Amino acid sequence: MTERRIASNLLWTPQGVIRHPLAVFGPEGCLLRIEPCAEPDRQPATEFYAGLLVLDFPTDYETLFSKLRAERAALSERLPHYVPAAPGRPVVLSGLDYDTLRLTPCSRITALFC
Repeated sequence: MTERRIASNLLWTPQGVIRHPLAVFGPEGCLLRIEPCAEPDRQPATEFYAGLLVLDFPTDYETLFSKLRAERAALSERLPHYVPAAPGRPVVLSGLDYDTLRLTPCSRITALFC
């Protein structure tokens, strides 16, 4: 079984933001588990993405990203309105203002699986 290990600065969950997550995905892109990972550079075969990992972002991620950027609200306030109850796709939001958890003009979205 081939696993894909992805670490980031933060993970968004409906219960709150988790620091230093490591998400382990199976070969079909399904989430197997989430573990703490304070030092991703010391973990074998681990990809690191700076930013906020969102596991179930809507599949029309680019449209929603544009909308979130235009709203200029804190992601902790807006994501609960958009992240579906049904499975979406994992993405990383980078270029954030980490103090306010808001998107900036330099922010980007990266889908982790095609």
